[in-house]
Amino acid sequence: MKVDPNLQSILNAQTDAVQNSKTSRTQEGNPEGRTAQVDGSSDTVQFSSKFSEVQQLTLKLQQIPDTRSERVAALKEKIQQGTYNPDPAEVADALLNNSVNQGGNS
Repeated sequence: MKVDPNLQSILNAQTDAVQNSKTSRTQEGNPEGRTAQVDGSSDTVQFSSKFSEVQQLTLKLQQIPDTRSERVAALKEKIQQGTYNPDPAEVADALLNNSVNQGGNS
């Protein structure tokens, strides 16, 4: 299973935007670099609870290996012993189901 790299880039972009917002408010010495606050209010950013949930799930997914090493080792051993005899009909069904589930993009 692979994690969509776009999720991490979205998180990084949002984090950078928040950090840039904070540093632009606290810069001193360069009047052009300061953020004007006429009425004394400040900008705030609030992420939904779903964003936090997606962030946590993304971290968990990144910890899951792409391959199941135990399964690979067992199949490798069967192949080396000559006892691996997959059913051609099951292989064909799996290939077709995978193609259908991915929208025909294989």
